[in-house]
Amino acid sequence: MQNRMFTSYRGALVRGVIAVIAGGLAVFVPNITLQSIVVYIGLLILLGGLVSLLFALRSKNPSGRNMLMTQAVFNLIIGILFVALPATMVKIFVIVLGIGFLFIGIFQLMGALNARHEYGWSWIYFIISVLVIIAGGVMLANPFSSAETILTFIGVLLLIYGLAELYMSWKLSRQPKTYHGKEVTDTHFEEL
Repeated sequence: MQNRMFTSYRGALVRGVIAVIAGGLAVFVPNITLQSIVVYIGLLILLGGLVSLLFALRSKNPSGRNMLMTQAVFNLIIGILFVALPATMVKIFVIVLGIGFLFIGIFQLMGALNARHEYGWSWIYFIISVLVIIAGGVMLANPFSSAETILTFIGVLLLIYGLAELYMSWKLSRQPKTYHGKEVTDTHFEEL
């Protein structure tokens, strides 16, 4: 039995429309989209914290209760921060990502410099490591703009994917339908 959500033109149409809407929001209003994503994540973390708190209050095991209570408090604090300060949380995320890129680039650069005599392609690793270091520096220099740029790039990819799905939906809708190996029209298909 085939999955109609993935093989039908309707499934492709739904996926295409959702991707185009999400990609359009990410490209044309990245600031609002980025903060909305952070608020949504914050609400999910808050929900997890409330569930942990509920389980902690109902737990009869003291060590399990303490662990759940600690987790609940941590989740509630982080969730409140995400919901109350979405722009700040985006900056913190991008700063951490920028620091990670700097460290990865530096370690990769050291590896490229050490291997430059052993391998003929070490210049590629050198270029990649320098680009990663530059990306980390740019993210640290202007974290919110960097986050918007990343989101815009993802939005462009979603738009391309969505348009491809819409095209696939159109192509699938133009194929003749078959019923037990026989080609039928829409009116005949409904009668069967």
